Amino acid sequence: MSAGRRGLLALAGGLLPLGAAATPVNILRRVQDQGFLRVGVWLGAPPWGGFDADGRPDGSEIAIARLLARDMNLRLRLVPLRPEERVPALLADRCDVLAAALPMIGATLGRVAFTAPYGRVTAVFAARSDVKITTLADLAGKRVAMSAGTFAAEIAHAQLPPGATALFTPGIAQTIESLLLGEADVAVTYEWQLRDLQLARADLDIQPQLILRSWSYGLAAPLGQLDLLRFLNVFLFLRGADGSLAEIYARYFTAPLPEGLRFR
Repeated sequence: MSAGRRGLLALAGGLLPLGAAATPVNILRRVQDQGFLRVGVWLGAPPWGGFDADGRPDGSEIAIARLLARDMNLRLRLVPLRPEERVPALLADRCDVLAAALPMIGATLGRVAFTAPYGRVTAVFAARSDVKITTLADLAGKRVAMSAGTFAAEIAHAQLPPGATALFTPGIAQTIESLLLGEADVAVTYEWQLRDLQLARADLDIQPQLILRSWSYGLAAPLGQLDLLRFLNVFLFLRGADGSLAEIYARYFTAPLPEGLRFR
């Protein structure tokens, strides 16, 4: 570990001395004693989590998990989770931290402890430019593709008007593919995904039609783990200040870190 990295960790330790655990097990102490950190990730949601050309886990959340473990001088154990498993796995002690693009709204609030947000996403209904979706009522009679088990699919499905058909796909990429293949009329996707698609294929006629919802996400820890949560927040602050988070965001989203998430 470099002297600079040791200095950052020393600063974190000096700011946040370990205190009495609020739960029977102090996770921060435990991971330091055992020498490894278990991070729950979702590998079916690129660019947050997926695989590189060699089949190795890759994505923005994977990069953050690796940076965290390296800063803590611990071995990293990734725990692959389906989207609906994320919170239950943390509550059942199957992982120590979640880096799985967990939305900071809805059923997650009050069940886990979140760090400061370091990412933001906007879900939209997308379609060809000749398919006009200006209100939810315009979805009537349409086949709407959405990625099963995701928060975006949960809220989109609940808002579909009578006559609309929900088509659940295994992942985000398959949702867009179903639209391109004509299997769906509308897709629930994300603004960044449409932007990247348009940069790669300017000939494709797919446009965001109606905003579904925007939300922030952050790292998550079990409730009561104040030492761990404080450490995670110091980690995010320091890595935001030195530009590491912005570099990760730009690498995977081909865009700058959104305003308000700069940790400066």
